[in-house]
Amino acid sequence: MFYPRESKRFITIGLAITSLTLITIFYISNSSNSNYFDFPKFQLYNTNNYTQSINTTRICCLILTTPKNFLTRAKAIHDTWGPLCDRHFFITENSSESNSVEQINITRELPIAPITNIIPGYDHLTQKSVSAFLFAYQNYINDFDWFVKADDDTFIIVENLRAFLSKQNTSEPVTFGYNFKVIVPKGYHSGGASYVLSKESLRRFYTAHTNPNSSCRKDGGAEDVEVAKCLRNEGVYPGKSLDDQNRELFHPLPFHDHFRGSFPDWMLSYAENPLEAKYGCCGDQTISFHYVSPEDQYLMHFLLYKIRPISPIHRRSIDRFARSTAPVTS
Repeated sequence: MFYPRESKRFITIGLAITSLTLITIFYISNSSNSNYFDFPKFQLYNTNNYTQSINTTRICCLILTTPKNFLTRAKAIHDTWGPLCDRHFFITENSSESNSVEQINITRELPIAPITNIIPGYDHLTQKSVSAFLFAYQNYINDFDWFVKADDDTFIIVENLRAFLSKQNTSEPVTFGYNFKVIVPKGYHSGGASYVLSKESLRRFYTAHTNPNSSCRKDGGAEDVEVAKCLRNEGVYPGKSLDDQNRELFHPLPFHDHFRGSFPDWMLSYAENPLEAKYGCCGDQTISFHYVSPEDQYLMHFLLYKIRPISPIHRRSIDRFARSTAPVTS
């Protein structure tokens, strides 16, 4: 798998760039109601220290979508973060509508998993996720270390995900994601923020769903809840998905909501960890956000991969040049 040199070097400061840019846009557009506050100094990390374990951590991304979103959400992911996974598949039902030439062409471009029995509709997301994981196990269990389930409005910084997972043990029955503490024993992960199954977790999930006496639901209910219930019954536990400063890495809302602290009331009782705003909302090596529109998929990708701050050495050179060419004033 080819990894862009600049993404490895600058990805951990990409979120800082994103933060500064989006905050600026937000506060300028709402200047009449904005308050001044100081921007803290961000520490820049040297990401040249990528180890062999990071480079060899293999990730399969399973992205739930639907035919009506092929030309918008699915295409945006395929154009941005999707190919940064070692393999990515779109999990979708077959389209029953007559498609335009453009829609037919995009289906040839997108890596759609060849699953034929998916039932359309939000009420069947559990079946779609179960089908995705069974497909992954049957075809790719020996090819990847980690298996990620995401929605078509999830944005994932794959390099940060890879770095995080390189420190974990895929032989452990563990999952990672944004943790909710309710409904399921030991909690469950937000489906929209994306969540990750280790190889051992996927093996246990597959074994449960091929056992006729298993209590795991194959359809119905809330997808993220039902997947978690099944995994808990098989001894799979949710791992700690925080950085070393206890900041969240997976996020169930858009970046600007987390930064501003615009949390829905229900999250206060659901979230496993305290809800933080501003610079405590998100780790430097944040992994994901949810409810990201196709336009913002491209925006986030541009800010993370195309814009780079000038290095301190170059900055000093420019300052010296500016001083040497400045007009002399009496």
